[in-house]
Amino acid sequence: MTPTPINNLSPQEVKFEDAHLKKIFLEHLNSIYCGKQHLIHFFEEIQSLATLKFLKNAIQECCDDAQSQLQHLDGIFNSINEDQSKISVLGMKAMTLEAYISAIKAGKTPMERDVFILFYLQLIEGIEVTYFKVLKNLAKAIGYSNTFLDKPFNQAVEDRIMFESIYKEYISEPAP
Repeated sequence: MTPTPINNLSPQEVKFEDAHLKKIFLEHLNSIYCGKQHLIHFFEEIQSLATLKFLKNAIQECCDDAQSQLQHLDGIFNSINEDQSKISVLGMKAMTLEAYISAIKAGKTPMERDVFILFYLQLIEGIEVTYFKVLKNLAKAIGYSNTFLDKPFNQAVEDRIMFESIYKEYISEPAP
């Protein structure tokens, strides 16, 4: 392959036009929006598989946060005069399907099932945190205030920490 001039540029030397950055921003915003819609249904399904009331409550809190984040994202679409559009979130759907199958696999004890649910919930929240970080950076690059993404970003971080702490409690050795 013959190198083209752009292949020799460092990331600092590559310049995007605002129109391209806005397009990328909107695609990511649509991705997180459609992903949240899918996750709300996933949380409802996985909540029925969880055994501990504490975990069920945490999943419900995460579902409520996702619904709140959707409302917040609706406000973002309105503030930038754009419409939300349906896009594929195949990667998120594949991960949630894998989580569901892992949790219902025959032979798992209720505790093992809960640990698998928690593992996947941490992965999902990690992806959400990354999406919101990317959106914040893109918003700043195109001149939007990125503070309107603080609340959904902070909720995603809090949910990830919550599931991580529950997971640690599950796998820690019991006190003598």
